[in-house]
Amino acid sequence: MVFMPRREFLRVGAGVGTVLATSASAWAGVLKSPKPIRPPEKEFIATLPHLMELALLPGLGMGVIEDGKLTWQQYAGVANTATRGPITPTSLFPAASMGKQVFAFGVLLLADEGKLDLNKPLREYLADGAPTGKWSEKITARHVLSHSSGLLNWRWDKDQELTPAFEPGTKFRYSGEGFYFLQRCVEHITGIGYEQWIQDRVMKPLGMKSSTYLWRPDGDDRIVAGHNNDGPFYNTEFAKKLFAIIQGSGKPLGAWRHEEIVMAMEKDKPAGTKLLPNDISPNAAFSLLTTVEDYSAFLAHLASPLEQSLSPAIREQISTPLSHINSALGWALGFGIEHEGTQPRYLWQWGNNGGWMNFFLLHPESHTAIVAFTNGENGMRVIERVVRAATGKDQAAFLYDL
Repeated sequence: MVFMPRREFLRVGAGVGTVLATSASAWAGVLKSPKPIRPPEKEFIATLPHLMELALLPGLGMGVIEDGKLTWQQYAGVANTATRGPITPTSLFPAASMGKQVFAFGVLLLADEGKLDLNKPLREYLADGAPTGKWSEKITARHVLSHSSGLLNWRWDKDQELTPAFEPGTKFRYSGEGFYFLQRCVEHITGIGYEQWIQDRVMKPLGMKSSTYLWRPDGDDRIVAGHNNDGPFYNTEFAKKLFAIIQGSGKPLGAWRHEEIVMAMEKDKPAGTKLLPNDISPNAAFSLLTTVEDYSAFLAHLASPLEQSLSPAIREQISTPLSHINSALGWALGFGIEHEGTQPRYLWQWGNNGGWMNFFLLHPESHTAIVAFTNGENGMRVIERVVRAATGKDQAAFLYDL
């Protein structure tokens, strides 16, 4: 298996009708500091080794974006406690759920180009493997990206149906499998396998040269191991085997869509074996491998003060919450939204993956952001301290499902 999600996110929030803001224009006027996100002070950085030791955290990498540019980076600790290699700017971190935002941005580009209708039922794009049961015919890309499709996070039983638990658009329920089905729809709309499409449409234009949802020839030398109480580990078997099959097939990467991948990977398995989406990579929901610099390039593009970096429609879509979790948190198209009282409003996402814990926070109005990757199961505790040092406040996002 490849980068399995850590837990089922079965939180069900209040109705989507209770939104946290009416439009992206509501961001104006809330800024009280010229830089709500900034590099932590040197005095705090000096405490990191002690914090990491207390949390049994082997390593971390992080960066701060200001005015749409990566202005600060910090690396500490080791990528693997067995080999003791250091965390460096070239270290590849499993991004876990933070791969969803890169995919969501690509989907919004498709919608901007008129190739995908955010409000069209996904079954009309792809019937094979589509959700079933009551309300399934209503699920759209808008519901998937705002985690209001009603679908569960992942199925773990091959005989279980993918069925919404409530009418799409009425509640919040985090769903990785919804993202994977939308990925399949994108493959059928474009006629291109996911890895090739996301490379061509998002990663290459943004200069994300090290990132992949599949694997890299130099992956073994660069990947950061996850760590739990049993020590370092990787979940790379599926990705490495598929990568080798693709390399030796003579077929272009763009030819490898879901159907071809499943056929190739089930070939040598016992009869009746059925791969579920949470077994498969490339997977928009969790299999992104990336570096601090690459992911910062993505965030910098979103946070850029230049109007031409994003269309007005995409700026609106990623910053207008559609589903509601609690009084401070909601979800826009692809991005978590945090806003409480008169405090600044942020875009955010965590990546919780057992031995890897990651987080980003982006403030569009000031064009600032912070991203942090760690390789230990207690990493989020250290990240919370880092983000507090960078923003001067506690973030409500850390109180949700951690």
